[in-house]
Amino acid sequence: MKRAMAGLALGMLLCSPVMAATSIDTPAFTITYIDGPQPEDWSITQVSLFPDTYSFSLDTLNQHLDRAEAQDFTGAGAFAERSSWSALRLDIDAGYRVSRVMLTGIAFGELSPGQLPDFPPGFVHNEASLFLTVPSAPTESSLNGDFQAENIIELSTIPLNLTGTVELGISGNLLVQAWGVEGGGAFADSLAAASLRDLVLHVEVSAIPEPSTYAMLLGGLGLLAGAARYKKQ
Repeated sequence: MKRAMAGLALGMLLCSPVMAATSIDTPAFTITYIDGPQPEDWSITQVSLFPDTYSFSLDTLNQHLDRAEAQDFTGAGAFAERSSWSALRLDIDAGYRVSRVMLTGIAFGELSPGQLPDFPPGFVHNEASLFLTVPSAPTESSLNGDFQAENIIELSTIPLNLTGTVELGISGNLLVQAWGVEGGGAFADSLAAASLRDLVLHVEVSAIPEPSTYAMLLGGLGLLAGAARYKKQ
């Protein structure tokens, strides 16, 4: 199910014409970008997936964590790091609660150590880490190290019961290192790269039953109990 959600999120991001904003209203809550570096770049985009789950492309993080690259051409070594974070607020409407928060995306890595005949290869290393912080739940994290190609990221909280105003924190970090290889009068460069892409926040909501609904439920249970006693007699 999670892999299907991640795949659908990616497809809709690539194909759906949608409007970006810093605050978006849904029938169950309002989501607002409230903090993070470079306020002029703050942006989220709503994408629709499943009933009772509202999904948002994290445009700012996708932009700032697009790629970190280190390529050593000289033998002195190369190093690069990129990080970014976002804080979002949920103002949950009366009659609703947030029951789960999920984060999906793709970590993409590239490792190409330099190669020379009869010499050890060059050194390359990459890391991509992602963190999701939600009140009353443990911080969820994903770490990919020394990885190649696309790796699906899926973070999901424990079941929640959030109402009122809630703040969410999302952060990511990229780290890459590369050293070429030299020997026999020749040099071969090394390349390491990493990126976090297509990050999508999914907020699952459910309706809170009205007091009248509880009253009807209790009344029904009372009738069932009375019927059971009558039948026993």
